[in-house]
Amino acid sequence: MSTPIDLSTPGGATLALLPELLLTAWALVVLLVVGWRHRTAQDMRLVGVLSLGGYLLAGAGTAYLAAIGAHPDGLAMMVALDGFRFASDALLLGIGFAITIMSLRWLERQGILAPEYYVLLMLATVGMMLLAGAVDMTVLFLGLEVMSISVYVLAGYDRTRRASAEAALKYFLIGSFASGFLLYGIALTYGATGQFNFALIGAQLASTPPTLMAKFGMGLLLVGFAFKVAAVPFHAWAPDVYEGAPTPVTSFMASGVKAAAFLALARLLAEAFPAYVELWRPILAGLAIVTILIGNLVALAQTSLKRMLAYSAIAHAGYLFLALYANSDEGTASVMVYLIAYSITTVAAFGILASIERAGARTVQLTDLEGLYAVRPFASLGLSLCMLSLLGFPGTFGFIGKWFLISATLRQGEVLLPVVAMLGSGISIGYYLPVVLSMTLKPTRTRQAHQSIRFPLPAKVAVAVCIAAIVVLGVWPQPVLDFAGQTAGQLRAIATPIMTR
Repeated sequence: MSTPIDLSTPGGATLALLPELLLTAWALVVLLVVGWRHRTAQDMRLVGVLSLGGYLLAGAGTAYLAAIGAHPDGLAMMVALDGFRFASDALLLGIGFAITIMSLRWLERQGILAPEYYVLLMLATVGMMLLAGAVDMTVLFLGLEVMSISVYVLAGYDRTRRASAEAALKYFLIGSFASGFLLYGIALTYGATGQFNFALIGAQLASTPPTLMAKFGMGLLLVGFAFKVAAVPFHAWAPDVYEGAPTPVTSFMASGVKAAAFLALARLLAEAFPAYVELWRPILAGLAIVTILIGNLVALAQTSLKRMLAYSAIAHAGYLFLALYANSDEGTASVMVYLIAYSITTVAAFGILASIERAGARTVQLTDLEGLYAVRPFASLGLSLCMLSLLGFPGTFGFIGKWFLISATLRQGEVLLPVVAMLGSGISIGYYLPVVLSMTLKPTRTRQAHQSIRFPLPAKVAVAVCIAAIVVLGVWPQPVLDFAGQTAGQLRAIATPIMTR
């Protein structure tokens, strides 16, 4: 079934934005509920459960667009209508749904009674969906700002901890700086081409000689995205922000924000700047090398689990740059596969970490995990599988993601970057494996603290689903690989008719 949608009409534009509009409307409904139910822990749980309905409703909207085969009648304006966008929306909604479940009892345990948290989480997800689905520079920036402003507030939501307020301030200052780079890049690109639409920008750049203004515009856009994904050397904010923010918010930033930024960058490079591929590929290669090596090397020295996972997230951004460097259908598909694997694993890891944290306590240290398996085997086994998946151990979904990504780069005749990726994975053994060994082999020195751990049922179910996905998709990944291949092919075929006019 195939349904053309005229995006130049109000009805067509509304239908194209159906998932985002549904989630926004639900967020406003929940905000009305917050106005009269916001005083007790029971009110927090009610608002949290209600917000889950928004993700399901938006997911149904995405499924409807995919089921009717929605595609633009002519040039896509403002937002994409293709499989890559629908897959991106599904991933981002899944992340928001899982983080909401993780937050239900965590906020109550930390003494945070502010149900507006769930509204901000939904609005941040709307921003991520707009960012990932944008085919116009104005929508790209709008989505980025809706996402960023919501996450700035979420990062400082734990008002009982000074570190949370500090994280919010740092993230706001650096994020505003990054947005400035992006906005300046958009302005220069518009000045060079006279277009905001990605496909029209690509057609204009392909039909005219390269200009300095266009090159600087593209470069500033890449710098802005590098800040958002915490790529070296634009990563200094990430460890402090990840450690200081509430743990569910850290999980949201490490998975959702990073996924949205990379999905948007994949579309931007494929549609707007294919003519400048010889310029941006060396930039991505350089970012990949330094990000993988520095992220993994600095992670070796960390004793705080959240800081270690922050540097791990930095390193994973480097691996994703490899997939973009490949500049092929397989490379774009590997972006989707890797983000799915990484997001599932990250959400599960932080979900377990959130259950281990105690109200008012410092962040979890490596020594706090000693002997955890003897007292809490489910949490220990789950966290061990997450570490192995992030490492890229065979039999886990993380291994499939890295293998697919490295093979896509190798098929382009590149050898250095895959070698760097494998070297980075080897280095990461030095900080992932000690987490596993500390939980399983070392005697417990904090048995009473381990026994006080409470793993709420909703979070336990969400983590169990993620762990099952890590294992099942690690041994049977073909459906995901085929799906990612189809969506990537649709993305990279979009600009071709415009480019050949």
